[in-house]
Amino acid sequence: MKIVKFLWHNHLFLIFFLLLILKEPLYKIITIHKNVYTPTRCNILESDYNKLLEFSEIDLVYESDYINTYIIYKDIYNYMNEITIRGGTDEDLKDNPVIYDNTLIGFISKVDASSSIVSLITNKDSKVSVKINDEVGLLEAKNNELIVRNISSASDIKVGDNIYTSGLGNTKENIYIGTVKNITLTSDGIEKIIKVNYPIDIKKIDYVSILKESK
Repeated sequence: MKIVKFLWHNHLFLIFFLLLILKEPLYKIITIHKNVYTPTRCNILESDYNKLLEFSEIDLVYESDYINTYIIYKDIYNYMNEITIRGGTDEDLKDNPVIYDNTLIGFISKVDASSSIVSLITNKDSKVSVKINDEVGLLEAKNNELIVRNISSASDIKVGDNIYTSGLGNTKENIYIGTVKNITLTSDGIEKIIKVNYPIDIKKIDYVSILKESK
């Protein structure tokens, strides 16, 4: 009977000793498992997957080679000016237009080994030659809106008309930008100031396409 008690107590001691030694590794395993499979993490993965599916269903309408890529950095204080995307010098991407859902968002302004900076058309320093019907004007950003200047007051432009790149300079022609939202005249009545209905919210997109033909 004493032998049984001895073995029993030693058995408990051995279990206690093993638990003491393995406490930290077991805690880490349980913690890692919990972190990996939390509903929040699964929801994030599902959201990213759904965004990728949505992007993959976009059919490009441009006769051009293109590269699909993703945004790797947005400055929350500077997201209207520029973004950083995957893809760099190996693809020779300098000055190429970048689009989302067949709509222009900007041009590649700087290229590194594996990433590129896109200067957005919502950047306050951006100037893009555009056309509305047969009229050519200059697209720029002002007070968090896109406007088109240098359009004659005599031009036949209406709310809802489409706005595209003009092809002047080194920009590919006929890249969609948006529609005419509002039309006003300058104080001298010579020029129309056109506000643009721009359909892209940079904060909400994660993937973009780079058009390979920029000239």
